[in-house]
Amino acid sequence: MYREKARNESGGDPEKNGAAEPAAAGSRRSRGLRCRVCVGCGLCPGVPPERFRPAEGGAGGPCAVSVLTDSIFTGVMPEAPRSDVRLVTADVGTTTVAMLLHGADGAAEDRYLAVNPQTAYGADVISRIRAAEDGAKAGDMRRQIRGVLEQGLNRFLKRLAPGESMRLVLAANTTMTYLLMGWDTSELGRAPFRATRLSAGETEIAGVPCFVFPGLSAFVGGDIAAGMYACGMGEREDITLLIDMGTNGEIVLGGRGKRIACATAAGPAFEGGVNRGVWGADMASRLAALRRAGLLDETGLLAEEYFSKGVRVGNVHVTQEAVRALQLAKGAVAAGIGTLLDRYGIGPEEVDRVVLAGGFGYYLNPEDAVQIGLLPEALAEKAVTGGNTALSGALKAGWRMIAGRGVTEELRGLADGTEVLNLAAEPDFEARYFRAMNL
Repeated sequence: MYREKARNESGGDPEKNGAAEPAAAGSRRSRGLRCRVCVGCGLCPGVPPERFRPAEGGAGGPCAVSVLTDSIFTGVMPEAPRSDVRLVTADVGTTTVAMLLHGADGAAEDRYLAVNPQTAYGADVISRIRAAEDGAKAGDMRRQIRGVLEQGLNRFLKRLAPGESMRLVLAANTTMTYLLMGWDTSELGRAPFRATRLSAGETEIAGVPCFVFPGLSAFVGGDIAAGMYACGMGEREDITLLIDMGTNGEIVLGGRGKRIACATAAGPAFEGGVNRGVWGADMASRLAALRRAGLLDETGLLAEEYFSKGVRVGNVHVTQEAVRALQLAKGAVAAGIGTLLDRYGIGPEEVDRVVLAGGFGYYLNPEDAVQIGLLPEALAEKAVTGGNTALSGALKAGWRMIAGRGVTEELRGLADGTEVLNLAAEPDFEARYFRAMNL
């Protein structure tokens, strides 16, 4: 299940090239390669050290990246919960499912990662909404996702001591939440695309009580609400730009006083959906290298001698098709960022912190992001790596629940106080999008 990424990096089979299976969560025995299923969980010890190296003098220079630690509960927790209840957090994405079992100090003791089996009904949420029009298929998708969660819980059950029980806190996008809960998804797939079930929910998976994060809209779900909660966007006065680049690119800008969010159709390019599964962050670095070498122009055209057959950059063969796929995805995200900044009434230099969430953001080199036009330099200079902020938000909320503190009202205020833009209704979005496709 967890075959390393060595096939892409070395051009051969990982076992034949000496790559080991990834170590257990939280350990540091791995030799620096990624899992096949990357969810940006922040547990991978193999992040290239150069991404985090300080500039001369020890201070982070332009485009230096650090790991987000403040307001993300990744270490010692602020208060001790009940010792007989073990917290499990889950991020149910369109493509992947990630689950963590937490110990008494909040650290991850075990993990379970899997491909979302609903991909059999389509790679994106629209395909699954359409499939769910057939009640039998909707029921099957509900059984599929609950089955994956049960498998993870059964794995964790073996690590429990006598007398211990589990509590699951789950974050998912709106469509995945609807399918998990067995709600009718038809309203999500037709204009005006409004979701009527956005409140926090409660269910039970394999006998384990499960809290489900509230959503913000049909296309900005509980995973983003959890990310906002992890980043303290309802508590902090400074302005945070949270960017989660997955199958759907969701973006939130603001702080305690004002927040605006949007969703963009990024497609599979950020999650290894082009060029035989080469990760999107790696493709971004290849495109940046081609731009610097003058072999790729600003419109995304490869030099004439490489247009038909592509060009090899390091160990990756970059085709014109792969370039276009990443252009479309990054153009949507860049246009979304620009729209939020304009609606907020600020420039990129006025943003205090940029949190890059998800697997793509975890490995993205901000200098490459600037080179291909994904981020303006003023934002890249403030970038921090958030890892899987959905899991971090679920940990923060779950820890407080186990400690006997209510979070439902706090989360409701966070969601209700965030304006969600429909980018398709923004008068200048289309023109902005076409401009943002340039590299």
